[in-house]
Parts: sequence; structure tokens; C-alpha cells
Amino acid sequence: METNIEEISQVKRRIDVEIEAEEVNKKLDQAYREISKRVKVKGFRPGKVPRRILEQYYSKQILSDVKSDLIEKSFSKVIEETKLFPLGRPSLEDGAIRPGESFKYTIHMEVKPDFELKDYMGISVEKEILNVSEDDVDKKLEEIREAHANLTSITEHREIQDADYVIIDYEGFWNEKPLKDVKGQDSLIHVGSKNFYPEVESGMVGLKKGTEKNIEIDFKEDFHDKRLAGKRVTFSITIKDIKKKELPELNDDFAKGLGSDIKSLSDLRMRVKEDITLQEERRIDRELKKRLLRKITGSVDFELPEIAVENEIERSIAMIKQNFLMRGAQFESAGMSEEKMREDFRKGAEQKVKEDLVLSKIADSKNIGIEEPEIREGFQKLAAETGKDLATLQRYYEENNLVDSFRNQLLVEKILNHCVQGAKITEVKEIPGESQEDRKEP
Repeated sequence: METNIEEISQVKRRIDVEIEAEEVNKKLDQAYREISKRVKVKGFRPGKVPRRILEQYYSKQILSDVKSDLIEKSFSKVIEETKLFPLGRPSLEDGAIRPGESFKYTIHMEVKPDFELKDYMGISVEKEILNVSEDDVDKKLEEIREAHANLTSITEHREIQDADYVIIDYEGFWNEKPLKDVKGQDSLIHVGSKNFYPEVESGMVGLKKGTEKNIEIDFKEDFHDKRLAGKRVTFSITIKDIKKKELPELNDDFAKGLGSDIKSLSDLRMRVKEDITLQEERRIDRELKKRLLRKITGSVDFELPEIAVENEIERSIAMIKQNFLMRGAQFESAGMSEEKMREDFRKGAEQKVKEDLVLSKIADSKNIGIEEPEIREGFQKLAAETGKDLATLQRYYEENNLVDSFRNQLLVEKILNHCVQGAKITEVKEIPGESQEDRKEP
């Protein structure tokens, strides 16, 4: 077998493969002998059917099978000998296979780009100073109160006010005909939250329990729900109950109800401050590594494998679709299209692929890897953080084929820790230009 490698670009390779005529004939002879033993041809005993007869009936199948076999076996050998490892599935160009002639085919593949990594040790990067104030604790305590609030029916016969919670039945009509799935029974609406149709929310203000009302809404052509876009829809609503939110008093009794190890409001404040501090430490560390990685990747320039970028885009789209399915909806109904999503996700996908390639380069150059004891330690840490049983957690990862993904997470963290150790870190009160979006958990 002969191979010739052509470097089309940093990431694209063309490999021409030629298999000798002798090997082709050998495979064809073997295939005809095998099929001769299996087929029944009138006038001939099994295994004694002449080759010319077999060729009349089975040549198309034999040639196809032999071609596939030659490509499959030689492809593995080509990859091993050339040390080229394709990203994704390579494409093939193959010609006809004929007795007495060599067989040629061409492999087109994308590979990791070969690039020089600039010295990243000593890169300057800013780190936010940890600061958890009493105001932060107060805000979190209010969130806890909100989470434990009760909704109670209003006893006085009054009108709906902004911020009330209302139980309604509703149905949407277009041209006096009901719209499919635009209806609900005993639906809880927070007036003024704009989590429902805002016009319906505002239209309920001033109504009383037991009232029925029709509210018309003219939806714009570009409204996200295609069932309603461009239509004048009439919502028929019935007010079934009006509720108000009652927050628990923030005192020792409330604090004791949140955990057996919390004995007072003072204990609760201390626990909340510890939790916020831990979350902030993780956020600051995560953002430090994010900024450092951006600086390292920004110092090098190389071609990105398109197949890797496409795979990253597909992964993002699949996650969006899954989120919609979990809510019992289709993302198309929200006015989203794959074409627009692909366009929106491309820049982020390119950055992610570049970062992955840089991290891989660092790992290779510094011989950074993850051993089995580190995986066990990682699971132990995850179990402690989530409060889950270690054996149950490991079994879940194994049964769902997530161990390799977990290993990769540990590897990325190890590489980034290596980079941080060599960085010049300056602590600052806040990072200029950083948005709240940057502070969100990934």
C-alpha cells in the first residue's frame, strides 16, 4: 500500500491511497471462494461453481463488499502510519475496483492545527478581591423569606391590584374560534410580573373575584409564538380567586425551621454568609481562569477546524431544544430557527474550539493528564458538594456514559490551575467592563 499526504491547509489533509493489484486479486479470489460455498447454482455442487458463473450473478455484490473491506482495513493502517487523527468523520473519494488493477481512493479529513504556543507563564491578569457585605446577607435572607412565603386568599371583597396573585381560567380566540392549546384552568398569574401576557395582566386590574371579561390583544407579526403572531386574539378570562403573598417574620423561630443545626437567626446569618462567601470564591476563581484563558488564546492565531466549530454549534442547538422539550414546548413555536441560531452561536463556538485546542496544546506540552485516583477524588468532592451518596453518584455517571466527560472537566481544571500558578495576579476591587452576564454560572 502506498500513501501520499497533501497539506491543504493548517487543518485540512488529503491522503491518496493506492492498494496493489496483487492485494486486490487476493481479496477478490477469497470473496468468490467464500460465496461459492454458500450459494446454490443448478448443475453445480456447493464450492464447485465456476468463477465465470459466479461473476455473472454476484460480481456487483462481490466488488462492493471487497471495496468496503479494502477501505476499512487500509484506513486504520493509514491513520496508524501517518499519525494523523481525524476530527469527525472523514470523507472518501473512491474509484472502481477491477481484477488485475490497483485500487485507489482519497481521504479528505480535518485534523488539529499545529501551532506554536507563546510563553504564557507570567501573563498579567486581574483578580477581584473577595468582599461579602452585610447587605449581601440581608438580600439573601429576603430571598429565603420570599421562597418560604405563603399565598393566602383575600377575604375582603376588593378589586385586583398590581402585584396581586390571581387564579384564573382563560382561553384564547381568533375570529371567534378557539386557538389550540391557548387556554388554562386554575392558572396562577402574578399581576405586573409580565410572566403571562402583559396586556391580560394589566387588563385584570380593577376586576373582582367571579368577574368574567374579554381582553383583546393585537400581536405583532414577529411575536415569538407563531400561533399568535400577527393576530388579534381575544382572551376570555374568569377571575376565580385573588391572593396575596405573606412573608414569614425573620426571627429565631423561622431560622430554626430551616435546619436542625440552625438554632437562631444569628446562626442563620452566619450560615448564609458562609454560603455566599463560598459561592463568591468560586465565581472569582472561575472568572480569573476565564480571563487568563482568553489572554492566552488571544496571543496565538491559527485556523480552526470547521467540523469542530460545527459540532460545537450543534451541541448548543441541541441543548436549547432539550430545554424547550423539558418545558413541553417546541423551539420553533417560539419563533426560533436553526439558521438564526447557527449564526448567533458561531462566534461563541469558534472561541470555545480555540480555547479547547489551546488547552490541549498546554496539556501535551506539559504532560498534564488525569489518573484514576484523581477521578475518585473528584467524585468524592462532587458527592460532598452535592450531598449525594458517592456510590450512587458514580453509578449514575457510569450508566450514562459521563465518566469521560467528567475526566475532561477535571483535566481542564488541572490545566487552568497550572496556568494560574504561573500568572502574575493583581487583586482589584472590581473588574472594569465586566457585566452581570459574565458573573453567571456556566
